[in-house]
Amino acid sequence: MNKSTLLPIALLTLFGTLFVTRNEANAAPDLSRYNVIWHTPSKDASGVMPIGNGDIAAGVYAIENGDLYLLLAKNDAYSYMGDIFKTGRVCISLDPSPFQMGKSFRQTLDLTTSSVHIEAAGTELRIWADANRPVYHVEIHSPNEMTVTAQPEFWKRIDHCPYNVIKTYSAGVVDGAEPPKDVLCERNGHLLWYYTVGARSVYPDDLKFYGIENMASHFADPFRFNIFGNLLESPQLTLQNGALTGHGKYFDLRIHALTLQTPDTNQWISAIEKLAAQPINTAKDWKKHLAWWNAFWERSWIVASDNTVPAYQQEKLEGEPGPDGKRHEPDGAALVSQSYNVFRFLMACQSRNRVQVKFNGGLFTQPLRVNKARPFAAPQLDGSWLTHEDDRSWGRRFTYQNQRLLYWPLLASGDFDLMQPFFNYYWNVLPVRQAVTKAWFGHAGAYFRENIEPDGAERDCSHDGKPPKTKPGEKYEGWYHDYYFTSGLETTAMMADYVSFSGDTRFRDQVLVPFAREVLLFYDRHYPRTSNGKLRLEPAQALETWWVAVNPAPDIAGLQFVLDELLALKAGNAQDQETWQKFRREIPTIPLRTIQGRQAIAPAEIFSKQHNAENAELYPVFPFRCFGMALGSSDMVDWTLRHRTSRGSNDQGCWTQDQIQWACAGNAAEAAEGLTHRFRTASTMCRFPLYGKESPDSCPDFDHFGSGAVALQRMLVQESPGKILLLPAWPAAWNTDFKLHLSGGAVISGTVKYGKLIRWQIVPSSRKDEVIVSQPQTTI
Repeated sequence: MNKSTLLPIALLTLFGTLFVTRNEANAAPDLSRYNVIWHTPSKDASGVMPIGNGDIAAGVYAIENGDLYLLLAKNDAYSYMGDIFKTGRVCISLDPSPFQMGKSFRQTLDLTTSSVHIEAAGTELRIWADANRPVYHVEIHSPNEMTVTAQPEFWKRIDHCPYNVIKTYSAGVVDGAEPPKDVLCERNGHLLWYYTVGARSVYPDDLKFYGIENMASHFADPFRFNIFGNLLESPQLTLQNGALTGHGKYFDLRIHALTLQTPDTNQWISAIEKLAAQPINTAKDWKKHLAWWNAFWERSWIVASDNTVPAYQQEKLEGEPGPDGKRHEPDGAALVSQSYNVFRFLMACQSRNRVQVKFNGGLFTQPLRVNKARPFAAPQLDGSWLTHEDDRSWGRRFTYQNQRLLYWPLLASGDFDLMQPFFNYYWNVLPVRQAVTKAWFGHAGAYFRENIEPDGAERDCSHDGKPPKTKPGEKYEGWYHDYYFTSGLETTAMMADYVSFSGDTRFRDQVLVPFAREVLLFYDRHYPRTSNGKLRLEPAQALETWWVAVNPAPDIAGLQFVLDELLALKAGNAQDQETWQKFRREIPTIPLRTIQGRQAIAPAEIFSKQHNAENAELYPVFPFRCFGMALGSSDMVDWTLRHRTSRGSNDQGCWTQDQIQWACAGNAAEAAEGLTHRFRTASTMCRFPLYGKESPDSCPDFDHFGSGAVALQRMLVQESPGKILLLPAWPAAWNTDFKLHLSGGAVISGTVKYGKLIRWQIVPSSRKDEVIVSQPQTTI
């Protein structure tokens, strides 16, 4: 493998590269090339296609010889335990049915318009969630008269996700009582239904677990009296016998959605009816919807294809995985690019309200086909089983190792608006974390552990659910999350990068600074100093992998990186800057070790008792940029990678980040091969090919795609202060057209064809002197 050659700007024209100085942005390429297309209806509810507007989302599926269904979700549809429940399902029957076996059929997920388009036996349907209001549209155009009937369907609700039920919950919360049922009402020519949580809530019990019941008056219960549901109406349908029905050639069905916290169900009913009463002009709303999505796609893109495969196979993508749960398209680069852009689409479909996207399925959990019965599973004719509609692995928790990977790529794609639910969550629960820290450890600051619940609680430490109170010098055995505090530092690092990219000074002053104060104060107060005045992190652990550690590399790198970023941003007041400068001098160096006579990053200064498969030694590369190609230390990163703790864990998928690290080492071959392997992973449990697979996470598995998105971006661009590397780890075999965002509000774009960078530009052009161009790498 040939490493890239760095070329100064003045020499670029000698190699045929054109630096474009115009300021206007390039138009986005046609991303419809990545549409998912099916040529037959689905067999059952596992065959859904996703749509959404950031707040509401739906899985759309047409059943062979049957009906059209929308499985509905809402961003904030919390149960009393903090599970995200579906808000319902709507069945739409068309008579005569166009979904008959043997009739023409084509179903398309149209990324550019965020809609599902179905052409079946001459009938056309367009299903979309309005980008600007919480309403779904199902538009039906038929060449002949037909009868349409629509009505909601319900299922037996689970009381809570099985992963939430651990011995630390009190009998007063998990009491075995029958859960509430969805309520259906017929009113004023429309149907509405709702699910009410009622007075039950796990929140008081979560606070009591740590002895901080007083926080209930400072932080509102996010679950109690939550009501969520939908209203179904249509100008072309009338209410008859508990369903909406009508006869004609054109229909526009509207499904409105609302979540409200109130003990009064009549208040919810009044609110959703008022919402539905607002005037709708479907044609004008569709144009406004298209305008939102057009602006979204114009922000950023990465399009790639493999120039070594025959032309007729380039960008030829299948709409379904193979029977082995793998994707076998010859053009691996196009497959990677499709995965990147569909993941970005799915984040836009889920991350525009108050709840961050859950790594374990988000709003797109669905019934999955399994080979054996699960609790609440439903048998199918072929002997398989379907999981229930509200099912998800790993329950309500926000597991940070996974959650972070959904949001890191949104910086380079310029999707700053989609990052707000993530930041808002950690900011909003900060008072709870401060109270827990004070109650449990007896000092100020705030720690954030690996697993955290929607209400800011935690119940996943040691053998009894609570973290131990081991003092420095005492012997300790460790547990998966006992001393795993890194997530607070990584959240701070992402906040700092967000400020660097967006220039949002209000966020810097009102969120980043006070959040960073508490996270850093925890480390300052929690750990002692050595005789030479350096911080000594013990007891500690290196992620979930090394349970017994001193000065773990992720935390030391995180402290260094965060403090350096805060000082560079001149964040906070003069006292903050003085405090952080002093603390920075007290942070020890990142631990290194010698392997075969060469230095590599170590997981920790001292480490033992391995129980997982994370590469803690590479967290100083990503997410904490202390080593890497842009910092002139690619050789050390490369050597560390070659001797890392775990190679190919989780089949290079899920939350693993090997491809990110290979990109930061400047190794295009390893990064590209790993990404192609990652995105060939699909599932035999569902039809949609871009959900990853279940195990070790859920299906959909969004961190699987988030990690790959970061890697693809780092293959194209990497930064360090005053330096921008263009194509630091890009393979010559991959053609590409891209547009990405950088710190300081800059935007960089370019085109690579057959191993040559033929065009690039950076806006503003004043940043061009920072750019160092690498030629694409040829694999030997």
